[in-house]
Amino acid sequence: MNPLALEFRLLFWAILGVIVPFGFLLYFFPSSTESYWAWVIHHPRSSTLIGAGYVGAIAYYLLTLKENDWRQTRNGMGGLITFCIVLLIATMLHWEHFRPYHITTLVWLMFYYVGPFLVPIVYRLQSARPANTSPKTETPIGQGWRAWLGMRGFFYLSLALLWCVSAATVSEAWPWPIEPLEVRVFMGQVAIIGWNAIVAIRERQPWRNFRLGLLLCGAIGFTQLVGLALGSGPADWSVGIGIFLPVMFAEWLLTPLVLYLVYERSFHKT
Repeated sequence: MNPLALEFRLLFWAILGVIVPFGFLLYFFPSSTESYWAWVIHHPRSSTLIGAGYVGAIAYYLLTLKENDWRQTRNGMGGLITFCIVLLIATMLHWEHFRPYHITTLVWLMFYYVGPFLVPIVYRLQSARPANTSPKTETPIGQGWRAWLGMRGFFYLSLALLWCVSAATVSEAWPWPIEPLEVRVFMGQVAIIGWNAIVAIRERQPWRNFRLGLLLCGAIGFTQLVGLALGSGPADWSVGIGIFLPVMFAEWLLTPLVLYLVYERSFHKT
């Protein structure tokens, strides 16, 4: 096993220090964003939509720190950079919505401006560490599953790009009133799911290299489904996006769940 470097562990603890409080505030107190968030989110379902991504990611970061295995962590770094870039673009396009000098705005800027530069540096430091692994026979993920992950990943990457570009139009078709800024911020989560496409089309990889990224996908899908079911505020679920959202979140949950049932037993035997 190649343990995580101190720099990487500090980075992940710093991320947890931000997403735990703000994720729980957005998810469980979605109607009070005027007191704690970087901009005022007018519809509580939009707060829950954004907060669900942070709450779902908590399990991923905690398990990554517990596993302490660079091989399992490495594939997810591109998704983290992609997420930061999407939110950075959303910030630049909608800066007028942000509350200058608010503490959350300052934290937001620090993470999403510094993140795309800091993560590659820490990645390089980690990659330079000598591995102390011994060769093992590991179960590779099947070609059919790799094809599925690749197809779904490219679909979500395309969706994230399309909805980021046409956020104003998409917001008008949303099942509840939502701002284009919030649509683009949510696309950061969709882009993370899409990152699986990049991982899947690389060289034949064992299940070990997929499991934590799929855990993140499943956890976000679960928190999003719960948020849709228990969220407050009116919503028109008969519109196209209103039908699509729960189906998409269910797929985010079910694909990792099925893969865990198929491969996780073999992982613990290696």
